[in-house]
Amino acid sequence: LAFRCKALSMSAPPDWEPCSLGRNGEGNADTFLKRNHGYGYNDMIALPTLTKDSLLENLARRYKYEVVYTYVGDIVVSVNPFKNVGNTGKAIRNKYKGGSRTALPPHIYALVDHAYNEMVRNEKSQSILISGESGAGKTEAMKIALSYIGEVSAKKGQRVSDEVASRLMQTNPIMEALGNAKTVRNNNSSRFGKMMRLHFEPSGAVAGAYIKTYLLEKSRAVAITDPERNYHIFYQLCAAGPAEDKGSLLASLKPTDLNMLNQSKCIELKGKSDAKDYAETVQAMDTLGIPKKEQSELFRVLSALLLLGNIKFTDDANDKAVFDEQLGKGDFCKAAEELLACGALSKNLTSKVMKGKEKPDGRRSIYTIAYSAKQAGAVRDAVVKSIYTHLFDWIVEKVNTFIAGNESTPSLPYVGLLDIFGFENFAHNSFEQLCINFANEKLQQFFLTQVFKEEEVLHVKEGVPWKEVEYQDNTPCIELMEKPPNGIFRLLDSQCKAPKASEEALCEQVNETHKKGGFLAPTRLKRMRDGEGFIVRHYAGDVVYETSTVIGKATKVSEVSLLEKNNDTLQEDWLEQLAGSEVPLLKSLFSPGWEAALKAKKSASFSSVGKRFVNDLNSLLDELKASKAHFVRCIKPNSKQVKKEFEPAMVLDQLRCSGVVEAVRVMTEAYPTRIPYEVIHGRYAPLMGKEVLDATGDEPAAFCEAIAIACDVAPGDFALGLTKLFLKVGCGVFLEDLASMDTAVVVPLLVAKIAESKRKKGAEKVIGNAVYGWFLRKRYKEKRAAAALAQHRMRTLKARREYQKWSKERQERLKREAAERTKKEAEEKAMREAEAEARRKAEAEASANKKKADEKAVAAAVAKAKAEAEARVAAEMAEAEARVAAEMAENEARNAAKQKLDRKRSDSNVFGSQPMVEATLASPRGRAGSTTRRPSFFDAASNANLTEALTEAQKEKEAEKVAGGGIDGTMSLEKASSNHAVKKEEYFDVLIIRDVGKGTLGIAVDLWDGEVTVGAITTGGPADREGTLVQGDVIKGVDGCPCNTIEEVTGMVQKAPKDIRLSICRRPVSVVLESMIRMRMPSGEWEPFAFRLLSNRNIEFEKLSPPVYAGEIHARLAQSLKLVEERGGDKVLEIVTGHKHFQIKCETMLELETWQLRLQEVIMLQEKVANVAHGWLLKEEPAQSGSGTQFKHYWFVLFSNGILMYFADMQRAVLGQALGFIPVENCVEETRNASMHTISIKCSFKTWLLATKSKESMLQWAASLKVAAPSDASAKPAIDAVLAQGWCDLPRDTPEGEVWARHWFVLKSSALQIYPEEQKKAAAKGPLGEPSASLQSTAMKTATRAQGADFYKWGIVVETTDGTLLRMRATGQSEMRHLLSTLNVNCIPTEVAAPGTREAVATLTEQLKAGYLYKRAETRKAKPWGQRWFVLEVMTDAGPEEGTVVRTGQLTYFNNSKDAAIKKSPTVIHLKDATKVQTALGKTHKTEHRVLLSTPDRESGLMELGHGDKEVADDWAKLLLFWIGPPKVAQGSIGGEAKVVRSAWMEVKWEAHRAAELTDDDLARSETISKSSPSFARSFFRKKKEEAEPATKPSRASVEASPPPLGADGTEGAEDAGADEEQTFAWAYVALLSEPGSGGGLTLRQYTDEAMTTEVGRLQLGYRVQAAVLDDSIEDYETAFRVVPDGKASDTWLLCPGSDAASADWIATIMPSA
Repeated sequence: LAFRCKALSMSAPPDWEPCSLGRNGEGNADTFLKRNHGYGYNDMIALPTLTKDSLLENLARRYKYEVVYTYVGDIVVSVNPFKNVGNTGKAIRNKYKGGSRTALPPHIYALVDHAYNEMVRNEKSQSILISGESGAGKTEAMKIALSYIGEVSAKKGQRVSDEVASRLMQTNPIMEALGNAKTVRNNNSSRFGKMMRLHFEPSGAVAGAYIKTYLLEKSRAVAITDPERNYHIFYQLCAAGPAEDKGSLLASLKPTDLNMLNQSKCIELKGKSDAKDYAETVQAMDTLGIPKKEQSELFRVLSALLLLGNIKFTDDANDKAVFDEQLGKGDFCKAAEELLACGALSKNLTSKVMKGKEKPDGRRSIYTIAYSAKQAGAVRDAVVKSIYTHLFDWIVEKVNTFIAGNESTPSLPYVGLLDIFGFENFAHNSFEQLCINFANEKLQQFFLTQVFKEEEVLHVKEGVPWKEVEYQDNTPCIELMEKPPNGIFRLLDSQCKAPKASEEALCEQVNETHKKGGFLAPTRLKRMRDGEGFIVRHYAGDVVYETSTVIGKATKVSEVSLLEKNNDTLQEDWLEQLAGSEVPLLKSLFSPGWEAALKAKKSASFSSVGKRFVNDLNSLLDELKASKAHFVRCIKPNSKQVKKEFEPAMVLDQLRCSGVVEAVRVMTEAYPTRIPYEVIHGRYAPLMGKEVLDATGDEPAAFCEAIAIACDVAPGDFALGLTKLFLKVGCGVFLEDLASMDTAVVVPLLVAKIAESKRKKGAEKVIGNAVYGWFLRKRYKEKRAAAALAQHRMRTLKARREYQKWSKERQERLKREAAERTKKEAEEKAMREAEAEARRKAEAEASANKKKADEKAVAAAVAKAKAEAEARVAAEMAEAEARVAAEMAENEARNAAKQKLDRKRSDSNVFGSQPMVEATLASPRGRAGSTTRRPSFFDAASNANLTEALTEAQKEKEAEKVAGGGIDGTMSLEKASSNHAVKKEEYFDVLIIRDVGKGTLGIAVDLWDGEVTVGAITTGGPADREGTLVQGDVIKGVDGCPCNTIEEVTGMVQKAPKDIRLSICRRPVSVVLESMIRMRMPSGEWEPFAFRLLSNRNIEFEKLSPPVYAGEIHARLAQSLKLVEERGGDKVLEIVTGHKHFQIKCETMLELETWQLRLQEVIMLQEKVANVAHGWLLKEEPAQSGSGTQFKHYWFVLFSNGILMYFADMQRAVLGQALGFIPVENCVEETRNASMHTISIKCSFKTWLLATKSKESMLQWAASLKVAAPSDASAKPAIDAVLAQGWCDLPRDTPEGEVWARHWFVLKSSALQIYPEEQKKAAAKGPLGEPSASLQSTAMKTATRAQGADFYKWGIVVETTDGTLLRMRATGQSEMRHLLSTLNVNCIPTEVAAPGTREAVATLTEQLKAGYLYKRAETRKAKPWGQRWFVLEVMTDAGPEEGTVVRTGQLTYFNNSKDAAIKKSPTVIHLKDATKVQTALGKTHKTEHRVLLSTPDRESGLMELGHGDKEVADDWAKLLLFWIGPPKVAQGSIGGEAKVVRSAWMEVKWEAHRAAELTDDDLARSETISKSSPSFARSFFRKKKEEAEPATKPSRASVEASPPPLGADGTEGAEDAGADEEQTFAWAYVALLSEPGSGGGLTLRQYTDEAMTTEVGRLQLGYRVQAAVLDDSIEDYETAFRVVPDGKASDTWLLCPGSDAASADWIATIMPSA
């Protein structure tokens, strides 16, 4: 990186000097302040340009000069210098006490001071989160913060502050000794999380403190890898521990002799003395008040652990573990026994004692099971880890006792310091890394919530402008790990409880369950099997979690399995032995656990570490949310952990993963500082005088605004919210300090500032009035000059009009005089004619009689003439139809011959061999003066004669030439939006050298707006190689000869030599049409886009919702348009290309029709269309008055592809400015009267009514419309165009792991082609050859942005139809967005529903009732009665009409409830086929009450069910009677009207209702059992619950072992095994629904998913429902509670949420609601 060299090679300024260190390593305050001035930006928000390079350069520059702290708003970024740079000390701390944040350099002191003052002033708890990866300096940052708190709190003068602060600092050595160790990344890494709360009294003094620890890495005590170390305390003990505490054996050994320490070659740390650290640890314990005796006991137990680690086992001939005596170092087991003083350890190390279930007489069996060598080693490690964990907890308890205050301390406000483990990704990761990284995911989510989401919510709520920032939300990753029922931690707990649990089964289950999720990577990426581990895509990178088998093979060290690490239970025999130790410390640690084990009803076999850790972490987050959070982001500058070395790539990854980059962007664009109005208005408004309040206003917002302006805050640096004043970072620091400043000092200052502001306003008003007056005078003069000019022109116009009026009147007068003369002459002529008429009258009277005789003959002649006229008209119509058909056939034949000739003479095609876009027949004589550039694809001659127009069109058709594509037929559309954009019209010449004489130029030409334009450029052709031409260039001439038509250009190109010069005109690309349009994405969602149709015939779009991106749809790829109607009536426009269908819709139908018209014009430019007919016609339109219709004249043109368009006039037709079009699918002609002949034209989306006054014209139009037909889009060849190309990175598997390699990609319409970098460089400008990989567009399913670490590296994931994932990384953010948008818009297919089809609606399954019933066998060979689990379900589907649903009943039975849970072997009875339901009585025990169901599909035609409880049987009969018969059709929608009151994932246990059990007296009176039955047959029926139970209860095992009861016939099997099966807890999504129509109104339901589509259980609660916590809690389900509904025969549920608070909330919700 270039900036790295620039940043690190800067020479130090003359005034820079390293900070001199004083006593105890403290820095000099003056040198510190001087050194922190002028080296980069203190706050990265102030950077002039916000880029990753500028961020890194600023940090590198400051790090170069030992300035390690930088602000990002309120966040402190700390870069670890790996040395003391002199930025701490008492003198420096004093500078920050109450100091201004902006006046002093960035420091942790400033953040802690702000948090402390906020806590004291507002009495609200504060939290400081110190985060970063291992080695970033979190522990040191915690010490710095702690030292400052002790300093600032001691200022209050109370002695307790000094004591508590000193105690806090003195706890560090002992905590680090037992909790810290050397790792690969850090020599002093905290292997536990720590939250330290410092509670303060109202005066500000420290009242006490409390430390909470999280997840100590106890496995490190028994297993380490090279070059790491075990916990520091073991090395300190070996280096300087007393011999009497270590024992003689351990005292004689070196660390290299101890198995717990010699697994790594690293024994000593460079620059660190273990003996010196031991002394500090002992001193810290003395400070804590730990007696010397207890200290000795602590070291004694630690020594015993080291000896236990050296015990090894081997298998004897019977595979039993025995001690390996070949060590030659003495008896380690005996020495450990002496130190622990708890008896012989050998027995429990090599075997375990198992106790059987207690029998009714109180006896039980006891077994001794011998371990194998491997099992014995695991037991030894478990004991060591358990003892060490208890010791660590004991130290923490001692520390808390030492630093605690009085009883009221926990209720006081506090400042919390959170130092928790950083993100870890080692070569081999296990359970500890899973928990650590999960904690980091939760804290990252908390950071995102605090910085981004809450900022957005607050800005929007207060009405302050907010701009969205794109960032990666890691919520799906957290749900992957913890969400029930299939989160990784949940699956781990379930696997631990399973009888045959294994790590391999767990990994396979995780990979199978989450294989379709975006945050679990396929194991094949790391060449693993699913049973060997799983890969989680964390926010900081992908982490591989492996099984112990894989880790053991790789490291040659025995590894504890994931299941064992998650189980925190120690065997009872070990608890007993350790609790009986003679060492008081060890005894006190294990006695409570042993006493609890004695009280437990059964031995605990599993205690989940993961579950406890998740609960502790969630409680920590609740605590953080309740306080105000402050953040310190620690950065590790290099992986070598050396000073003065800065690795930019590593730092940049940390900045991205920690959210600092996004935080900078948010702080820059938002208002992160806000001050409530009451802080300023409520404090200072009452103290201001009336004059000031009159000037500022008494409203809080107006008052604060006036104060801000008076304090010189720029208007753009603050915004007014509803309740707060919002400020940019660093602006208005004085306003922030107003809340704590002395009013006596501030009020006069504010009054002076307001007065000064008032004077400025007055001056501004005076200056403004003067400027405004000058402006008004200037404008007045301009208006006066303009008025004079207007008057001059008006007088001229008036004179001209008067002259025209006089001239007109003169002409009219002359006309009147001429008319009078003509009239006079006519009167004279009429008189002469009258005289002649009189003479003829006599002759007429003579012939009158003869005329009457001839009238009949005349009438006959008239009828005959009429018939002849009609016959002539019909003949003419037929002749017109035949003539038009013949002409069309002749045109088609001529076109076919011409195409055949073109194929034979490919060399005569000078522009290309592949026809791309054909020019039309018309050749306008000149360019019209229109400002809108649209296609001209037809001719509108001034002569309206149809025959002449057709003849001329035929002549021009013969002379037409087709412009083609390139040599390889691949047209490049990348130059559609070229970099050669111009701001004004330009003229230039282009010299193109063809490959051969008279060869192709490699371009396709169109006739666009009456001019010959470049339509497309062939990739690799002569024009493309020359590189100047772009789409839309106008060809004005060839070799100096002007050309106006395609024919002229083609002729000149054919005559030209090999080198040809084109005269080009290039105009700026303009927007023809622009709208906000919604487009359907491949996911089915409608997303908003800004669409623009450009003058170069491309559609430019920009996505308006996040993630925002932009791109183009190349109009040349379009083949046809379709206007379809969705369900609901919305109109959708489909743009069909050779590879994809685009669907768009607009806000209004008018806007959609406009887009359809404009795009149809572009598409027709590419079709071979001929002008079939044109002329004036009348078109029916709505009247302008709003009522009725009217006919208007338009110029119509019919094309050979069946498209009819109309225009305002002939000139508009020449320019292609159509008003509308319709595909002619059907036409009907009609004659209304002699002067009105109509034609009705219809298509799928509109109807036109046209009219003409000439019947002959109507017949000619009808014939032409019937002959023309719409073009078939599917028959057109698809254009395989290059959409995008460039560099990208692709992953490649190597023996060292996954490596990203550079590749060249070419994205075409048909496929995505990948070429290696070497192949691209070797090809240079020539052809690339065959790609190394190719992915067809039809095989692409989705294209999304990558998750995890790839999110920050511009990663893209393309999923294919077969589930394969193609991962790519773009070179930058803009390239990523462009490629992603191009894939989604042009390549990924969109599912298009057929017009008129209804959307698929999922079937909703509801379970109405479930329970055990007895079913009579249908064959005699089987048992007469068998108990089965019956389930009554109702399926709801969409009805035949809108707004209706169809509900169908279904009865299913299984062998037992467990089979029903997994849907095993179901038998289904469709109730729609059932005809009758009856009830009856029987005599067999437990089936006295019968339900008879008539079903025609069964052999017997009848199903007989039974139950011993009448209420249960009647309830089943009632429900079955309602649901038999035809399905129920009702109004409504799927999902019903039920309202979800509360819902959550939890574990549920179902307790089925059982009838009351009978006593011996009841059995004696019962007719169901014969009196001669043997007495033992009744002994299997238990007593009623109301009677007293025997003193000694039989165990559950004995009850389960009892034989089944006998039936009435004395045979076994009247009751199946399922009747007494023990129900277990299972995960389900439980919802409490309020249903007004369901009796009691409330229902509990179980579902398999959160969508609540598949119901697995239902409980009708009723009005008298009871919900309460269990009296006797169940192991591992202590938070469970029971729900007992209102009903004697109802089942009960046991629900187990995750916490006691959740249980209380559910109980409170169920009871009051009921």
